[in-house]
Amino acid sequence: MLNLFGKTQWVAVDCLTGESRNVVQLPFEIGAGEGVDLKLPGQGVAERHCAINQVKGHGLCLIKQEPNLPLVVDGEPIEFCPLLPDTDYAVKVGAHFLVLHGGRKVEQWLRGLDCTQWTLQDTANSRVDGPMGLEELCQFAKEQQRHPQTLVQPVGMSKGFFLHDAYEVVASLKAAAAEPDLLAGAQSSALGQEEKLFTCPVCWLKFDAGDIMHLATHDSLRGDPVLGEDAAQRFMATRFNDNGQALDALGLPCTEIACPHCRRVLPPGFTEMTHHIISIVGDQSAGKSYYLSVLLKMLPRSLYNQFSVVFQDADPAGNAIINQMKQTLFGAQTPEGARLVKTQLEGSMYVRLPRYGRIVALPKPFVFSVASARDQERRCALIFYDNAGEHFQPGRDSADSPGAQHVASSSGIVFLFDPFNSPDFRREISDRSDPQLERPVVDQQSVILSEMKVRIAKLLKLGLMEQIDAPLAVVIGKCDAWVHLLGPNALRNPIVDGRLDLEALAHNSGQVRELMKRICPPIVANAESISRRVLFFPVSSFGHAPVRLGPGDFVPDPKQLKPFQVEMPMLWILSCVEPSLVPTQAGGGREGGASGGPSCSNAQSGQSG
Repeated sequence: MLNLFGKTQWVAVDCLTGESRNVVQLPFEIGAGEGVDLKLPGQGVAERHCAINQVKGHGLCLIKQEPNLPLVVDGEPIEFCPLLPDTDYAVKVGAHFLVLHGGRKVEQWLRGLDCTQWTLQDTANSRVDGPMGLEELCQFAKEQQRHPQTLVQPVGMSKGFFLHDAYEVVASLKAAAAEPDLLAGAQSSALGQEEKLFTCPVCWLKFDAGDIMHLATHDSLRGDPVLGEDAAQRFMATRFNDNGQALDALGLPCTEIACPHCRRVLPPGFTEMTHHIISIVGDQSAGKSYYLSVLLKMLPRSLYNQFSVVFQDADPAGNAIINQMKQTLFGAQTPEGARLVKTQLEGSMYVRLPRYGRIVALPKPFVFSVASARDQERRCALIFYDNAGEHFQPGRDSADSPGAQHVASSSGIVFLFDPFNSPDFRREISDRSDPQLERPVVDQQSVILSEMKVRIAKLLKLGLMEQIDAPLAVVIGKCDAWVHLLGPNALRNPIVDGRLDLEALAHNSGQVRELMKRICPPIVANAESISRRVLFFPVSSFGHAPVRLGPGDFVPDPKQLKPFQVEMPMLWILSCVEPSLVPTQAGGGREGGASGGPSCSNAQSGQSG
């Protein structure tokens, strides 16, 4: 072993597994990559996260190597920390607890360390609880409503970790252990527990009902140790009133709950219904904000008129931004008034919250409920996001920027293809007098599909040749400019007698797929390599050529808005994930205009009409 202080020896121990590594040479590297001296798997850990090495003027130090990920020692984030013999250093790396120790009797110190038994140390009154297993200890602390900054430590260690960090670490371990079964569609967790596991609509991490946190109601209980002094305290409820409401420390009933990972308030009724994440993916300027705004206008109409299904706002406060966008678009009198601001990376559509022990920007979820008007038991919730296009580009997916990782947790994916951003497609419609043809082309759409496949495979631990089961709707947008390429009467009505006609959908998809296969074959190949269930949809959010207000600024004329088949991709996805709400039939589609938009002949007769 490395002799750094005469006969002083140093060791690093993973407190969760008990695995120890002697420091035999410098630098001693810790991280998730290959070739490191102590390997720590999981998100939130860099390839080479930190290292033990000599620093001139400071001696032996623990040095942070990844600038975008935190390194916490004894409860404080550090860049480097001098290491002194005969001292324990409590180190948090991602969702891992480590202890570093050096001295002349390291082997004796190791024999006294028991990482299977932990104690709870309340420094305010010198009270010690335990020893017990870390998960058991955390559950005990929740039941006793211990302060989040109480210390937990394994037997034999003189330093400790904050309780709120222990909650996060235990929840991350449970989520990681449960992930393989969840991805395979298993109904129980890998831990053998019967509790239902939920997926947070904000950070996409999983937890069971027993881990849900409540928000304290009393004004004096403000100041959360993770979210800051302006946030209501989050706590694990142990007392309830006769109505089943959790009571805070001062006895007031609490009406709001929060995710135990990111601590974001969960939507009303979160635990009462299935939640489906719907990922809308596309490059910059693909029209995702306009598409989502129009979808939220057209989908409720089709669901109620065709299927007797009620689509409602499940979180009016959280959905305020997207509702305002919809009102701006459909309430405008002029093109200038109908302009929607481009979604900015980490702008107003994002919120900064803790995830895997670090503060990151996550997209705000827009949550809506869907229920049968005849049977309220047939219901679910849909969660949409309006990501900046940059988040789907290669190199944008990391622990520091995980804002589009919802694709790996989604029940359905909608990929928006912009024909005006494809040189090959533009050549096919170059005779149209659409101002979007003047726009510069930066075509990354095939690359974005490839990136999405790699991202999903990485997050779900799939082989690159494996496909997902979640339906993928490939939306070929702005079809008012190109639907004439399909020929006359090429599309069928997908809705017949209150059912979704699968044969008509397949026919329409085949028509669009063949067109895309001829013009942009990589889009077809990449899409079909991602999912086992892929359909292609012709869609126009505006139903007409937009108005050019300035360089790169194209907006609809609100007086001409006539969306075409915008809701069809979502109806198909719903029929896959909630067939009781959107029933289907195998055939019977008839020629003619599709429900919810202009007829095919009308769409073809006008230019960009």
